[in-house]
Amino acid sequence: MNTKLALVATVAATLTLAGCGGSSDDNGTAGPAPTTPASPTATPTPGPGDTPPPDTAGTPTPPATPSSTPKPSILPKPTKPVPTAADGTNYKACADSRCEVAVRTGTRLQVKRSTLGFTSILKIDRVSNGTVAYSADGGCCSISTSAQGPGQSYTLNSLKVTTIAVSGRTAVLRLKPA
Repeated sequence: MNTKLALVATVAATLTLAGCGGSSDDNGTAGPAPTTPASPTATPTPGPGDTPPPDTAGTPTPPATPSSTPKPSILPKPTKPVPTAADGTNYKACADSRCEVAVRTGTRLQVKRSTLGFTSILKIDRVSNGTVAYSADGGCCSISTSAQGPGQSYTLNSLKVTTIAVSGRTAVLRLKPA
């Protein structure tokens, strides 16, 4: 019964609100509000076990008010600042294969050839989506990673590379002999 009453109230409120608007002619000025013929209000018939609705004849119906609940705004996720690398962007610190540096896509790190085995260049292929990808290419061989996230390590022959942090287009890597 309460569901039927709620439905009737919703329909009545909708019909009341539908008649509140005006119309606009071609020059943008508002014209008179459209009129609709009056129709009798339906009263639901109580079913078995339902309590009849209270008599509300003569009681004015309060006007419907629009919801004032604010819509949540979507804010971009702030990126965390990258922790300061011990060696900053001093890539020469990696010459002994021991360093902690901030890198970006395209960075080339010179390391001891004996740690990589077939080359002395570790190339940063991509820093994005919270991961870093890097590779080492030599005349005979190549080794690469595709998506290493913070806290993960990978060993390239005898060089261990650990991703300390990634934020935006910058990653902090720690290199050391394995």
